[in-house]
Amino acid sequence: MRRRFTSLGILSMFLMGSLAYAQVKGVLKDSNGFPMDEVEVIVTRTGASVFTDVEGNFNVDAKVGDILKIIDSNGEEKTIKVTSTTLGEVKFTTKASDNIELGTVNIIGGIKLDPAQKVGSYTIVSRDNFENTPVSSIDEVLNGRVAGLNYSTASGDPGSSNMILIRGVGSILGTPNPLYVIDGIVVGKGADNASLMESWNPLSSIDPNMIENVTVLKDASATALYGARGANGVIVVTTKKGKYGQTPRFNFSSDMAIQDIAFDKINMMNASQYHQYGGQTYFNSQQALGQTFSSLEEATNQFIKNNDPNWDGKTETNWRKAVQRNQSFVNTYNFSVTGGTNGISYRAGVTYYKNKPLIQTTDFDRKSAILAFDQKITDNLKYGFSLNYTGVKRKTIPDANASANPWLSSLFIPTTKSIYNPDGTYNQTNLGEVTAGFNPIGNLHNNYLKGKIDTYLGSFTAEYKFLKYLTFNTVFGGQRQLMDEVVWWNPNFGDGIAQNGFMQTGETHIWDWNWTNTLSFKKKFNDLHDLEFSIGSDYQDHEYKLRQKQGRDFSEPIPDFQYSDPEKYIDVDRGAGYFFKWRQDSYFSRLSYIYDNKYTLTGQVRYDRISVLPKKNRGGVFWSVAGSWDLGKEKFLKGSSVVDNLILRGSYGRLGNVPFADMWGRQYDYYALVASSTTTPYPYGDNYYASISSPGNANLDWEISKQLDVGFEVNLYKKALGLIFSYYDKQTEGALFSAVTKPESGNPSSYTANVADISNKGFEITLTSTPVNKDFKWDINANFSRNINKIEKLNIEDEIYEYSQLNALAGGKLLGEYYTWLWAGPNNDPNVGELGVGSWYTDASRTTITTDKSKAEKVWLDKSAFPKYMAGITNTFSYKGLSLSVMFSGQFDFYVNNGYHSFFFNDGNFPGRNQITDAMDYWTPENTDAANPKPQLNNPNSSRLESDRWIRKGDHIRLKEVKLAYSFGDKFKQQTGVKNLTLYAKGFNLWTYAFDKDLNFDPESISNAWSFMGKGVFNYTTPIMKSFSIGMSLDF
Repeated sequence: MRRRFTSLGILSMFLMGSLAYAQVKGVLKDSNGFPMDEVEVIVTRTGASVFTDVEGNFNVDAKVGDILKIIDSNGEEKTIKVTSTTLGEVKFTTKASDNIELGTVNIIGGIKLDPAQKVGSYTIVSRDNFENTPVSSIDEVLNGRVAGLNYSTASGDPGSSNMILIRGVGSILGTPNPLYVIDGIVVGKGADNASLMESWNPLSSIDPNMIENVTVLKDASATALYGARGANGVIVVTTKKGKYGQTPRFNFSSDMAIQDIAFDKINMMNASQYHQYGGQTYFNSQQALGQTFSSLEEATNQFIKNNDPNWDGKTETNWRKAVQRNQSFVNTYNFSVTGGTNGISYRAGVTYYKNKPLIQTTDFDRKSAILAFDQKITDNLKYGFSLNYTGVKRKTIPDANASANPWLSSLFIPTTKSIYNPDGTYNQTNLGEVTAGFNPIGNLHNNYLKGKIDTYLGSFTAEYKFLKYLTFNTVFGGQRQLMDEVVWWNPNFGDGIAQNGFMQTGETHIWDWNWTNTLSFKKKFNDLHDLEFSIGSDYQDHEYKLRQKQGRDFSEPIPDFQYSDPEKYIDVDRGAGYFFKWRQDSYFSRLSYIYDNKYTLTGQVRYDRISVLPKKNRGGVFWSVAGSWDLGKEKFLKGSSVVDNLILRGSYGRLGNVPFADMWGRQYDYYALVASSTTTPYPYGDNYYASISSPGNANLDWEISKQLDVGFEVNLYKKALGLIFSYYDKQTEGALFSAVTKPESGNPSSYTANVADISNKGFEITLTSTPVNKDFKWDINANFSRNINKIEKLNIEDEIYEYSQLNALAGGKLLGEYYTWLWAGPNNDPNVGELGVGSWYTDASRTTITTDKSKAEKVWLDKSAFPKYMAGITNTFSYKGLSLSVMFSGQFDFYVNNGYHSFFFNDGNFPGRNQITDAMDYWTPENTDAANPKPQLNNPNSSRLESDRWIRKGDHIRLKEVKLAYSFGDKFKQQTGVKNLTLYAKGFNLWTYAFDKDLNFDPESISNAWSFMGKGVFNYTTPIMKSFSIGMSLDF
């Protein structure tokens, strides 16, 4: 049933009485046999009404002989007589049945992916999963719910960017994210457009409560009509609309959540451990110090004298807790009205979302409003529009930059250091090896980084049917984003000290709009042949503008100002501006033929022309074909007591992609560009000069993605068990990346070219089951997928591209594969070298070791930062109005690494910085089986630096969501006049199990979301959060 929520006090008053009433149950389906959700069912005798859930189920207080009136989304009515308390399946067949769009996916210009055609690989996530969730971005909800979709995030700070991969990485330049489409308007790939903040996810400007459903398109038959931008998958967001013929329905919902770190096993040394470790470091470094110690105690005392001369013997500061709030919370309030007449439907709503994150002074505030209107002027003509506004204000921290990041620097500082001096001022000098002036508490309260973004999204649609079989559809709309960012560094704190105060502002304007026109012919011949043919055009335009100003040397600190104020504070000494624009015009057609409702064949072709490629290569033709066979309608399976239906399907397509269309500056990669210097004279004279900054590439061309998808869908035992299986093979040819120029050319070292081939091969399984389907109901929804992502060819001069000291690209290797030195542990062989220092295997055979890293080879580990296996399972238990759902997600067979291991596990290199407690297991003559080498000043053999010592298995299982809800029965609704009342308690990211006992950071964290290179790297950004919430929803 439709889930809505309220407070627990009312539940205790009405629970027993509500459960006592029997109800009439039924399942509402359309003429094709697909569930009809959100359809109102009214008991004409009493006026009681309910809405069907996502599976078409309804339960209403009625008795045998009552008449039920059903009104669908088109305003069509049907009445049925109650003959039993269990009505079973109710088919909704009216003159408008052909127009019922529930269960279909509107992909482009009125062209739909109809489940009746049984072609295409896609997953629909319903609104119930988005409503009243304590998340800042809708893509967080998809994690674990869609087979083949991989989720990771750059930070737990609300509004930060996420990485979403559908069936692996198909492009190694630019963002690997899919294309996002909202109400028919293409809005890009979730690219991070922040100019000053570490990251900002534009999808955080979409209110989850406004979503009707989200459809994830995966294969070529589903994405081909999006042409050049759909090769990495497409996510179609449909916002809520009104209902024809529905009396006004008001909804108010409220949610309150508390938050904490989801997975936290990072334990820093206390004062005693820090001093012990430092003393051991000094004891092992007597020659380097030029001192001799007769005992470890003497060395420890010297360490304290050098590093903690002012320690009072009692100070034990928990710096991590000091930068955190006592309580992090999220509040959400939502109000909407939905209704309509026979010819009009409307919906209006507002939402307020307030998130007080983990770190002090940070903030995320979102206000949203939506207005949707549709009108059927005649049976042949209808139009509608949707307007969305979202205003986000965010105050955050630098999630990088070492000491400037308060969360990171709070880990660097030993617990022996105090936050404040005796006179109450901030301790700015006695911070260990953290740079003077970078007290993280002082930075938090005196420096800031904040921004606001206003997003306006609107679309207009119109549809006209004429000559009986022809339909013209037009969709026009766009998205406008206005972003203002401000960074302020106080002259007395952090980075502001060196510049005597610093301020910078960024003003970003982004404009996306597109116009799609489609003409479709649809007719059924002789009750056997269903034919649909469409042709259309699509125009897209993207414009990006950025203006920055900065100033420094402030005579005194300035107040925390509003966004209109900076101009009066900044004496601008430097500015910058950027302007990028690209256009794409496209023409497409689609043919669908169904014979006898059993055999389906579809084909589509699209021509794209995009401005970011050289003129000779701007145009590209892309296509796909698909077919299916519904064996369940064949005579040999009809009437089977086991098999309800069995469908075989397959598709193949050739798609294009230009991955840098959403990136700064890459729009001009095919040009030869010149940069001029106005600050640095030419080395052989006093004049300023110009130089080639990019040699350009006149042969730059499309990436080509060839995609095969085959599978089947089966339902068994009266649909008690359902299985969907897909196998895919996605080959990207001519992937864009950096090619190396010849030194004698005098050009910059690299340029963009089509140099790589990439493959993604795998399978997906989706399982649905209803083991119990009586008053008590148990539903299971599970998915499992496998993907192998490889670089098949890399046509560059060195054949290996090392993008970090741990990872590299090369032909025949996994994407994101680790390529580094093999750690052999502390040395215990005097014939090899000094005892207790770090050692490495010399090669992949692992037969000999060395304490000299320069004598060891880098090797390929056959381990990747990208999961090979992913899974999710949801169990939902319901009894009358009470329901409990439990969801787990998991990612398996992948590896991650700590980007700051060399600082927190530094083997004595930085004695003035605190260390992770795991470092206490170090080599001594009495502890030769230790995990870590003996600590020595300056770490002379570089054991702290990169090797597979720092690589951890990322496999994990996460209790993603638990929800307990109660919806009150019709008796309560009749007595109060309330149409629906639901209370709930909900948990999000409640528990995480890591298979590697040494993994101490969240395996879903990444260093950045704009490139695949950030995958698997943890840079001590703000941690991912878990939450527990209670809430209510009231319909009246």
